[in-house]
Amino acid sequence: MNRSRLSILVLSLALIGNAPPPAPVEHGAPAEHAAPAAPPPRPSPSQRIAPFAAQLAESPLPALDGRWPSQSDAAAWTAIARSTPQTRQPARWALAQALIARDRMAEAAGVLDTMLADDPALALTAPWQLAHGVVLAGMERPAEALHALDTPLLVAHPEACAWRVRAGLATQQIALAAGAMRCAVPALSGRSVAARRPFLLAFADVALASGHPGDVARMLAALGDPDSAANLRRARAAMALGDRAGGRLLLQRVMLSGTPPLRTEATLALIEDRFATRELTPAAAAHDLDALSFWRGGPIERGALTLRWRIAEARHDSRAALAAGATLFRYFDLGDQTAPTLLRLQTLLGGLVDSPDAGKIGVAAGVFWDYRDLLPGGGEGETIAARLADRLAGAGLYARAADLLRFLLDRRAPDAATGPLSIRVAELDLLAGAPERSLRTLRAGQAIVFPADITARRRTIEAAALYRLGKADEALALLDGAPGSAELRGDILWQKRDWGGFAASNAATLPARAASEADQTRVLRQAVALSRTGNRSALTALRTRYAAGFARLPTHDAFDYLTAPAATLDPAKADKAFARLATLDAPLPLTELMR
Repeated sequence: MNRSRLSILVLSLALIGNAPPPAPVEHGAPAEHAAPAAPPPRPSPSQRIAPFAAQLAESPLPALDGRWPSQSDAAAWTAIARSTPQTRQPARWALAQALIARDRMAEAAGVLDTMLADDPALALTAPWQLAHGVVLAGMERPAEALHALDTPLLVAHPEACAWRVRAGLATQQIALAAGAMRCAVPALSGRSVAARRPFLLAFADVALASGHPGDVARMLAALGDPDSAANLRRARAAMALGDRAGGRLLLQRVMLSGTPPLRTEATLALIEDRFATRELTPAAAAHDLDALSFWRGGPIERGALTLRWRIAEARHDSRAALAAGATLFRYFDLGDQTAPTLLRLQTLLGGLVDSPDAGKIGVAAGVFWDYRDLLPGGGEGETIAARLADRLAGAGLYARAADLLRFLLDRRAPDAATGPLSIRVAELDLLAGAPERSLRTLRAGQAIVFPADITARRRTIEAAALYRLGKADEALALLDGAPGSAELRGDILWQKRDWGGFAASNAATLPARAASEADQTRVLRQAVALSRTGNRSALTALRTRYAAGFARLPTHDAFDYLTAPAATLDPAKADKAFARLATLDAPLPLTELMR
């Protein structure tokens, strides 16, 4: 690049922004004798960029027929180079419009941003908002484009409507896009067929999505018969109208002459149609879909995932349906289908919880865990998760049940309302053989003031965890005065061989009749403690109370040996009795201790 062209470019770039042009360097002067560069002087008020917002707001809106004012690059840059602070913004505005006219949206965005930096009030004017919205839509930022074009002065502007159709389709706001189509028609008249093509294809997509396939052929009439993208839409419209033979012929043509993405989309449409007509079984359709390569993140993958969801539902495969549906929900802008899609996924999650197949509850819980972020908010989601946790606990999967409920606990604000949930999580941790984790769960909320009954229950569980960690004295200190803790207190005293303390504590937990193994253990332990303390009167009362019930139980010999008067002891029964008594040292199950 020669020196004169470089000087013009530097000057032009400087004039786009606020910086004054660099001082010219004398060509004949040696570099070492050049004057040192001084910082640019601060512009005086007379040199600052003149406001342009009011002038722009008073000017007519451009591109009513889709044609933006255009000029050559040379003319636009010359106007910028020759502009003064008073004419700089109009020159920039002319350049931005010329760039939009040639579909150079990223460059136009830079010019518009520079204008806005010098005059923030421009954002309040309809012409600037129109240009900004068109540029955003052309740069594939549809949500921002819709926001920019959502202004009363642009509601009925044809160019704004045309781009609103495309942005609404991209964000799957089909009703919004369909509502803007009639208004957008005049904006196509000033465009060439090539420039009109992406808008016509978008119109056809909106017509198909909104249930008006009969309009597609008319919308695409300006596009020639060899146009593969148009033929793909014509095929979908024909099949929607019942002309499957004609539609499939068009799809086969696209599969022969279209671009790779169009060929893939045509193959996907054919699989979808054959599945809808039951020419393919769900298994065969899934196989064909697995063999199809598709582009990530675009409409082709969205169509493939939608079809995969339908196939999974036809096969009653909740796991595959959740995988396809959750991918759609998490990674695609579903527009007005977002809420219905989430509701369907939540229904699938609820079905997993209530499935009668208990043998697969562990698998169901794994699937549920993968998609736990889709749970409904508030009490409804917690109820679903709690039902699954109960089923897991019923199947002995305590650790998985605890993890599931801990997820709910962690996403709630720490307050008194979390008391019951924290208790349940700590209990499940204990049952899973993780007393340390149970203590961490309880102590995470120790700063919260809980109701008295919740506090007492938390103390009991904390004591049980300490007991399981071998800290019996600390556990007993926590249980001192705690209501409803006699079972646990008695078990700790038994393990400490505190016979008197155990007999006093255990007396309050003795059952009306010794039916279960745990009840029999309590009665036999009481007999041992009374024997060790020499309390024969209490032992006689115990024999009188339970003798009839034990007569029919396998532990009869042990009970009879422990409670019989010393003069009537039968040495022959001693061996059987001691065999039974050897099992009494095992701690009672936690499910019994924390009833």
